[in-house]
Amino acid sequence: MRVLIFISSCLLAIASHSQWIAYPEDLEQFDYTGEKLQQYWPQLTAATGLPWPDEAFFQAMMIKFPQLATELRHKAKEDTAPSALKETLNNNYQPLALAVQQVWRLHYQGQYEQANQLGMSLSPAGLFPALYAKLIYTTYLVTGNKEKEDNFLEVDQTIVKILPIANDYHYIIFGDAYQKARRLDLMSTPAATASGLLGPTQRNLKKLHKEFPDNPLYSAMLAGIDAGIIERVGNFVGRITYGANEARTIKLFQQALKAQPNLAVLYNEFAQVILRLDNNDYDELLLTSLRQCDQLTIYSAEEALNQKSCRVLLAQLK
Repeated sequence: MRVLIFISSCLLAIASHSQWIAYPEDLEQFDYTGEKLQQYWPQLTAATGLPWPDEAFFQAMMIKFPQLATELRHKAKEDTAPSALKETLNNNYQPLALAVQQVWRLHYQGQYEQANQLGMSLSPAGLFPALYAKLIYTTYLVTGNKEKEDNFLEVDQTIVKILPIANDYHYIIFGDAYQKARRLDLMSTPAATASGLLGPTQRNLKKLHKEFPDNPLYSAMLAGIDAGIIERVGNFVGRITYGANEARTIKLFQQALKAQPNLAVLYNEFAQVILRLDNNDYDELLLTSLRQCDQLTIYSAEEALNQKSCRVLLAQLK
């Protein structure tokens, strides 16, 4: 049976159970109004490699992912559909492109709630930026473990519905692996082992890394999941049971940082990995990474939050 209730169920699943926390005023503020978003797009997407979402992009997506195109047409025919979606019925994708660009603009400016809401209203075209905004917001701004878990589970429920019709769209697969990895971070070792998430998440990240070896975020997340395994069960058991290797984990990050040396998210994730490995041999590497993160020029709220994490950890180590 076709997923006729896909859009409405997504909106229900993603509904927030509590008031969203505002992006901190004491962090650097960003303005990507007008043409600034496209001007800085290469810097903003250095970690993800996202293509510029213009009209041609969405036309190509509709051809590449016909099931998603069908869902988009169903949504566009609804009386309450945004005008940007309605215009796609006339093969006019320019309004939709502008609307999705606005979702990304809000995200990079740190307006996560607005980005999530607008993206979900444009679903499925705005689904990935909507979910990405919620994932970043939950990871860096939500403090309570219960609320974090609830938010990640909401994203999970939405992705479960989209995956069968997304035809292996790698950004959705990454979003799925990301939320699962963050949920694993919240679990005890017995709970993580019993959850059934560990093996599939690691396999998906290995597949993404193999298919897109130059994507630094995929490398970073794979290294993170491996470091989590080593932290929980040790280097020997981690290597024998899951193929998690400490030396490879460090190498993955060093390759990612060589390719993209100006991303706070990579230094922050690298620092977390080193802490998990709990090996004094990496102490100087940890300090060096945090100091480099501290000195970076950043271009988005997401990167500012990562840089703040680096600075807090650096202050604690000092």
